[in-house]
Amino acid sequence: MITSLLWLKNHLATKANLSQVVERLTEIGLEVENISSSNNNLDNFIICKIIKSQKHPNADKLKLCEVDIGTGKPVNVVCGAQNARDGLFAVYAPPGAFIPKTKMKLKTVKIRGIESHGMLCSGYELDQSSDKEGIVELNKKEKNIGDKYFKSSGEKTMDIAITPNRPDCLGVRGIARDLASSGLGQLKKQPPIKISQKFKQPVKITISKEKEQGCAIFGSVYIKNVQNKESPDWLKNKIISLGLKPISAIVDTTNYVMFDLNRPLHAYDADKINKEIIVRNSKKGESFEALDNKKYSLQDGMCAITDKSGILGLGGIIGGTRSGTELSTRNILLESAYFYPSSIRKTANTLNIDTDAKYRFERGIDPSSIQLGLELGMCMILDMCGGEASKFSIVGKLKDERKIITLEVEKFSKVIGFSISSSEIKKILSSLGCFLKMKGKKINVLPPSWRQDLKEDIDLIEELARIKGYDKVPLINPEKENIKDTLNYKQKLFHFSQRSVASKGFTQTITWSFTDSKIDILFSELENEIKLSNPISSDLDVLRSSLYSNLMISTKKNIHRNFEDLMLFEVGPVFKGNKPGEQSTMIGAIKTGKYSRKNWIEKERSFDVFDIKNDALRT
Repeated sequence: MITSLLWLKNHLATKANLSQVVERLTEIGLEVENISSSNNNLDNFIICKIIKSQKHPNADKLKLCEVDIGTGKPVNVVCGAQNARDGLFAVYAPPGAFIPKTKMKLKTVKIRGIESHGMLCSGYELDQSSDKEGIVELNKKEKNIGDKYFKSSGEKTMDIAITPNRPDCLGVRGIARDLASSGLGQLKKQPPIKISQKFKQPVKITISKEKEQGCAIFGSVYIKNVQNKESPDWLKNKIISLGLKPISAIVDTTNYVMFDLNRPLHAYDADKINKEIIVRNSKKGESFEALDNKKYSLQDGMCAITDKSGILGLGGIIGGTRSGTELSTRNILLESAYFYPSSIRKTANTLNIDTDAKYRFERGIDPSSIQLGLELGMCMILDMCGGEASKFSIVGKLKDERKIITLEVEKFSKVIGFSISSSEIKKILSSLGCFLKMKGKKINVLPPSWRQDLKEDIDLIEELARIKGYDKVPLINPEKENIKDTLNYKQKLFHFSQRSVASKGFTQTITWSFTDSKIDILFSELENEIKLSNPISSDLDVLRSSLYSNLMISTKKNIHRNFEDLMLFEVGPVFKGNKPGEQSTMIGAIKTGKYSRKNWIEKERSFDVFDIKNDALRT
């Protein structure tokens, strides 16, 4: 989730600086992963004026432009745009600038024999429109020459990691609410709308009653006689800071509201809607072209927004090109709806679509924000594009599944380890949006509609601890009293035997509990071998009756590799039968080769039986 301190201050009355906000966000569980300038690599783009434009002497389709960039010395730029002409104000990118769309770094080059210093940019190259044909035409004056095209506010953006259980913080207001709860300012009230809405919304909306219907509520407002245009600079800069491309005032408004209130909106060109909107389950084989310019073939049961002519879009995921708004759009229908997370997730995974709206709907959107989103979106569009708005239309309903949670005041200290007063509990929970009612030493709490993760009293205790501060949880040393020994007698004896034999200079081997029957029989006292029904190899076909069979095999392998002076031992199970109680743990050891001298006086000699006897007595 990307936001800035200035954007937060639209919702939060605070005097805190950026570092204080970042620190507090991390303390309350909203980790700030990155801080960056909102206008990285865009400061080089400036407003210029074409003084003179003439045909390139060596190319028919190119123009040689003399460009005033405000330095007092014009530069020559070779340009292929047909709309480049004398007196045009445009956007100039000097050598060294990075083009936003292509990420290409400009340098001075010769084009058909003439040196070109920089570039005159199109809206496509600036990642602001899809127009590739001509350069940007600006309505500017002489005094603007040399000014930066991308107005830098100097603000820095914060990239905040939002956990899946906190979709309410995918909007700036949700983050501001948490900061206010923690004491870093006061949450501002949403201003009331003062717009006359006289006529009824003329487009009929129907949510079909079907099994597994993906839409619960469909809210809308009709705005007529709009003059769609480019967004003002402040909105463009906000959209660019989010990593999105400014498109038009209407589309940019829907994106702004989504990030501001965590309320996805969608705008339809109302003149392209055939009579009415029907929200229904799709049928297998239906298809439509989406706003990402891809064609999708739908399966049964996907939530489709349709009219009499077919699919308009996928509810809560992506709209279609057929009803998309353009600069020529005059009447729009603004949608604010509630779609079930399971339906969104299933459809998006099937079609492999990922959008910002889908990301929010699949985590759970506040159903009570439908009208709030319509109000803000409507006001912004009317302010920028003019027009008249209808009354709101809200179709459908959603069952309120919130339950009252009973919280015992004393339980907080039992769980967390420190106490807070009942008045402080009420203050924190109220600031988070909860509705409270005292009942003796208990508090009945109704969570807000945007906190679907609050279901039990332990969830409320977690919220109180988070806002109060985890640093206040007292440190407690672990109990040092051992209730019982870690190891029992047999385990202790096993480990003691290992250490005792190893202390005499022996090296421990750990081998399989099964062995080669041809070798095991040499040491076995059993009449019948214990054969394996499904051995892993032919030379591991019986359970060992003695440790010496595997010790001999290990010794042989070492000698063949020129390790002739060996002292090996093993502690492990041997088997006298296949019934319970016929397995025992034994110690076996073997020496071979020469005795290692302890000092220079001793003579070199081979191991003998007395060395083994000495080790046995000392062990």
